[in-house]
Amino acid sequence: MAKPIVTACSSVALFLTIIFPAFSKELQSKIRLEVYANHIPPYVIVDNQNISGFSRIVLEQILKETEYRARYNKVNWARTYKNISSEPYAVMLAHTRLPIREESFHWIGKIGQLTPSVWCKSERYEEFDIKHDNDIVKYSFVEVRGFLFHKYLELLSNFPKERLYLTVNKDNAIAMLIKGRVDLMAGDELVLQWRLKSLKLDNSDFVRVYEFSNTTNDLYITMSGNTPLDVVKHVKDGFAKLKTSGRLNQLYNNWLKDMKITKKQDFL
Repeated sequence: MAKPIVTACSSVALFLTIIFPAFSKELQSKIRLEVYANHIPPYVIVDNQNISGFSRIVLEQILKETEYRARYNKVNWARTYKNISSEPYAVMLAHTRLPIREESFHWIGKIGQLTPSVWCKSERYEEFDIKHDNDIVKYSFVEVRGFLFHKYLELLSNFPKERLYLTVNKDNAIAMLIKGRVDLMAGDELVLQWRLKSLKLDNSDFVRVYEFSNTTNDLYITMSGNTPLDVVKHVKDGFAKLKTSGRLNQLYNNWLKDMKITKKQDFL
């Protein structure tokens, strides 16, 4: 009499293995991530209503793996930060990882790195002797108001404020350097290459005179701390699969090739 019971249990088990994966897939397809983009070219490029860049390329691959849907939102930084801080299923395409933010977000995976260097016009290279951070106080500087390096310069106790010129965007800063109105400008190498290319300027017109080793910022795809942990794990697993398979590195190199930019990068 036990045999029919065993057969019945086996049938139920088989039924569950068929039904629950399908049920799980159906739930996944109903989950929609709200993706927010802050303009950090070329990792995230917000152009009118179009959002592109390496971070979106990576996220699209994760979405294929997880079968989640996504809606991309272009809003200002303040609104973006508010939403990613509180809204479940919210994703930020590129978020600087800082100790003060560590516990507030889920850090999905690293997609970029910003390391500010000091740049001058190529023909003026021999004029500058910078071996330490404090050596830059001897020269005039241009930076975008509110950018991290702007704040860093102001923290240097002996940096004369009258030598610091602030602009509303990086293109204006580049223009000031080209016109000789300032001596130096800060910028990450990859970001600067992209901006010069977009302005139809030649990389050889600028040269690095110093690199700040203690101001590197890692960029991550992040999720709101209020996102269900099973969803977070699913997205993290999707990123991990990209990385361990070598696909992430391949996506990165193809992206650089498409932009016609050559840069050695080992953070991936």
